Amino acid sequence: MPLDVRIRSGKIEDLPQLVRLWRELIGFDESLGGQDFRLSAGAPEAWERHLRSFIGKRRCAAYVAEVEGAMVGFLLASLERPPGIFMEREYGHVSAVYVQEPFRGKGVGRALVSGGLGWFGERRVSRVRVTTDSKNTLGVEFWKRLGFQTAVLTMDKLL
Repeated sequence: MPLDVRIRSGKIEDLPQLVRLWRELIGFDESLGGQDFRLSAGAPEAWERHLRSFIGKRRCAAYVAEVEGAMVGFLLASLERPPGIFMEREYGHVSAVYVQEPFRGKGVGRALVSGGLGWFGERRVSRVRVTTDSKNTLGVEFWKRLGFQTAVLTMDKLL
C-alpha cells in the first residue's frame, strides 16, 4: 500500500524537527566514510540559523515531507547566480535532501524533489544542480533515477 506523503513548505515552528533530521543526515553522511563531516562547536545552532534563511524567503525554499503527521524528510532549494559572463543567469540548487531510513524507497524522496522542481519551475529555472558525496551510492542512484546526470566532477586532495 503506497504511503500517504504530504509535502509542504517548511515553517519556523518546524526548526527543531528539521535540526533533528539534519543530525540524522550528518550521521548518514559520516557512515559513508567520505568527506569530513565532523561538526564544529555550535554546529546545531549555526544549522538552525542556516535553515531559518530558507523559510519564507524569495530565493530559497525548505520543503518537509510528512507521513501520518510525522516529519520524515526535508529538502532545501535555492536560486543561484553564476558569474555574469554566462548566458544562463541563474540555476536551481538543491543543497540538502534527507529521508529517514524506514521511508526510503517509498516515494518520499521523489515527492520532495517534485515539490522542489515545481518551485524552480515557477521561477522559470532551466537547470537544477545537486551535489552528493561520491561514496553515497544510494544518493547517486536516486538522482540518476530522477533524470539527473553528472555534469561536473569535483575532486578533493587532503593536505
